[in-house]
Amino acid sequence: MTGSTANELKKLGIGKKIAALRAAKNMNVEQLAEKLRLSKVILLQIENEVVPPTVATLLNISKALGVGIDHFFTDAEEAGKIEVTRRDERLAVHHDDVPTGEGGLNYSYESLAYRLSHKHMEPFFVEFDNEKQLGEALSHDGEEFVYVLEGEVEFSGGGKPMRLQAGDSLYFYASVPHVIRGVGVQKAKAIIVLYPYSH
Repeated sequence: MTGSTANELKKLGIGKKIAALRAAKNMNVEQLAEKLRLSKVILLQIENEVVPPTVATLLNISKALGVGIDHFFTDAEEAGKIEVTRRDERLAVHHDDVPTGEGGLNYSYESLAYRLSHKHMEPFFVEFDNEKQLGEALSHDGEEFVYVLEGEVEFSGGGKPMRLQAGDSLYFYASVPHVIRGVGVQKAKAIIVLYPYSH
C-alpha cells in the first residue's frame, strides 16, 4: 500500500473512531490518557491522526473502550466466516514521516484479516525501519507470536535481549513489557499474530 502516513490514517479513520468511542463513553482525553498511561499530547496526536498508534497502544485503547482491535480496521461487520485478503487489499499504517521518540513508530504494519469481525487472533505483516529505534517497552493483554520472514529482529523483554533471524519464531505472553526492533543491514520483515484476550 502506498501513500503518506497521514493519508493512510485518514483512510482508516483510526483517530476519529477512537475519539468517537471515547465521547460515547463520556470520557475526556485526560481520563482515557490516564487509563492508558499515555501522555495527553500523544493521545491527541493519535486522535487527530498526526501520528499512528503502535499495535500495542491500539490493543490497549480497544480494551479501554470495550471493542475488538478489528473495530479500527473495518467500517462494517462481515457476516462471513472465511476471509481472503489479497496483497493489494491490506490495510496499512506506515511509519514514514513520523518522528522518533514518544509517539514515534519504528515499523509499518498491515492488517491481514481486517474484514472478519469477532475473531480471536489478529495477524499483521510488519516491516521494521532498522534506523528508527523505539526505546520504551510496551505491554498489553494476551499472547503474541512472531515469525521472522527476512532480516534480523531483536526482542527485549523479561531478561537478556535475543536475536531472531529469518525462519526463527517467538511466542510470549504480551503482559511482559517488550520491545521488538529490526537490527542489521537488511530491512527486517515479520508476521506477528496477536491473541488479545483479557483476564
